[in-house]
Amino acid sequence: MARRTTAVSFLALMAALPASAEVIELEPILVKANRAEVFFGESVALDSGTVAKTGDPILETPRAIHVVTAQQIAERGATNVEQALQYASGITAGQWGLDNRSDWSLVRGFAPSTLHDGLNARYGYYNDTKPEPFLLNSVEVLKGPASGLYGSGSVGGVVNTTSKTAAQDSDNLWQLSVGSNQRAQIAADVNGDLNASGTLRYRIVGVLRDADTPVDFSQDDSLALAPSITWRPNDGTELTLLANYQKSDGSPLLQFASLYGTLEPATGFGNGTYFDDTLFVGEPGFDVFNSEQRGVTAMVSHRFNEVWSVDASARYLEGEALYQHAWWAFDNTANGRYNPDGTINRTFYRAENEMKSAALDAYATANYALGGVEMRSIIGASYSRGYYDSDTAYGAQIAPIDPFNPTYTGYPSITVTDSPGTSITEWGAYLQNRAVVDDRLFIDFGLRYGSIKTGASTGSFGATSVAADDSAWTGNFAALYRFDNGVAPYFSYAESFRQDEVGRDVNGTPFEPTEGTQYEIGVKYQPAGTDTLFVASVFDLTKSNMTVSDPANPGFSIQTGEATARGLELELFHRIGDVSFDAAYTYLDTENSSGAQIGQVPENAASLWVNYTPTIGTLQGWKLGAGVRYTGAAWGGSDTYETPAYTLYDAAVTYSRDNWQVALNIQNLLDENYVATCQSGACYIGEGRNVSLTLTSKF
Repeated sequence: MARRTTAVSFLALMAALPASAEVIELEPILVKANRAEVFFGESVALDSGTVAKTGDPILETPRAIHVVTAQQIAERGATNVEQALQYASGITAGQWGLDNRSDWSLVRGFAPSTLHDGLNARYGYYNDTKPEPFLLNSVEVLKGPASGLYGSGSVGGVVNTTSKTAAQDSDNLWQLSVGSNQRAQIAADVNGDLNASGTLRYRIVGVLRDADTPVDFSQDDSLALAPSITWRPNDGTELTLLANYQKSDGSPLLQFASLYGTLEPATGFGNGTYFDDTLFVGEPGFDVFNSEQRGVTAMVSHRFNEVWSVDASARYLEGEALYQHAWWAFDNTANGRYNPDGTINRTFYRAENEMKSAALDAYATANYALGGVEMRSIIGASYSRGYYDSDTAYGAQIAPIDPFNPTYTGYPSITVTDSPGTSITEWGAYLQNRAVVDDRLFIDFGLRYGSIKTGASTGSFGATSVAADDSAWTGNFAALYRFDNGVAPYFSYAESFRQDEVGRDVNGTPFEPTEGTQYEIGVKYQPAGTDTLFVASVFDLTKSNMTVSDPANPGFSIQTGEATARGLELELFHRIGDVSFDAAYTYLDTENSSGAQIGQVPENAASLWVNYTPTIGTLQGWKLGAGVRYTGAAWGGSDTYETPAYTLYDAAVTYSRDNWQVALNIQNLLDENYVATCQSGACYIGEGRNVSLTLTSKF
């Protein structure tokens, strides 16, 4: 069905090409909502951004989309992408607790695909840097399958971070921040014209940080620069070139600690009771995660006429990381992973990782009319190549340590073993269509064909041998009806595929990609002229073609496994006088391919952020913010370990005057000791109270 409807739309588009075609030139519609412009930009996003490639209002988008603005990142004191997502529904962020190797999240129960500026941002693991929030314009989330737009990807959805560039209007500013764990950071965002006519502009965004972390003997230092140039010769043409350099000298932070001492007291196993977030079972001078990344991105858009426009993005990226980590060994399992005397053994690991990628995505958009129906067709193609390599080795410990009173013993010399890397080549072509009837009924549908090939490589983008060669058709359909009172019910269906099952069954037949489907119904509400936005959605999401053990042939697998997530999501942003609040609630019923609940995913989660911003009186200029985050109990993937629910409180006090702002942010205000998750015999500790004071000045 998807192919037939898309073909009809394509023929209709071709019929619109002759000069005699009826073209409707629409007058611009300006919606004057009380959409507060605050120190760092918009206080709330009402548009879908770039993640759906349309920029449509969220109210008119029949999918669940959440956009975190630069203002929200700043006012909540987020120091990474995980923290930026903590107040969104349907998202479990930071599920591994203290872990500095990457940003982690689950969207509707599944790890999402990660994009940056709309292009694939990751191949492999632990070979790149984490995005610096100060360099980001937004964090966008498209929930549920998105292969119709992006090809091979997660059934859970897409997290797309967007860069601050010269193409955006921005103020010049500098920033100084100090805080817990001897954190000191300076940052600047400078822009201006490069010629008298203003058609050529520049912007330079940068961060320099020197910081420790809550974990003993650990650091979080970073240098990041993102210069960009935008050329806008006329109203219909724009070209932006963006360079990115980032070097981070950090520590892994993750300890893989025992259940006893984290979730349960260590009485009878260790020489203490409970650990806090300073626990360090590594070795001083050994544990490091030092990464470096370099990239160049080009983004171009051009409007040919009232009907046709084109957009394209391309990026080349390369990165590497030295990853050394000593963690709590997974032995002595009958004794809580402790030795009889309360000491523990450690595993020493070294990896030399690298990654590089080249990606291109281009699409043409046509806006036209067909029999009184407004039509928009997007015809696009993408091509990407990636390579990643991890050369690893393990070393023997010198002596055990007591985690409650450690005397560190030194570390072994480890020489890594060179091994082949992995090359991935993917291409696809897609068509997305929108029909709008009477400016009320919005019907979206699309189809994509994608191909992906994976294999071993000795360092180049091309594979020396092919391990998997797959292709798939994926489709999507959605409809939304917007009433005059701002109520908009909708329905959507979407598909995904992902090449994450590489291998063969007992008959030598290659495994197929996993597949994903999602049915979603919901309602959105935005009263005209306001930035109030309410979204409620229920969904049924299934990931299939997962491998499980072949009961008839031990040692082999078959593709009969399924994982499901069904749930309810509620989000509301609203203002009452000088008070605004951002509330979210999630209910998730999940099941993995083994029949247990999906690990790390709570059944219930809720959050609320409230801002009080007096506009008159003696408190004018002050802003008081408070947040609460509730994460319900979650299992570890086998219904063996249940991590208890926890509630965390955040606070912010800000004073702004003229071009100055001082902000005090406190995360985990009550210094709650909590465990983020327990899984496979190990538990992961969350971060305690963190305080930061930030001075920002515009010039």
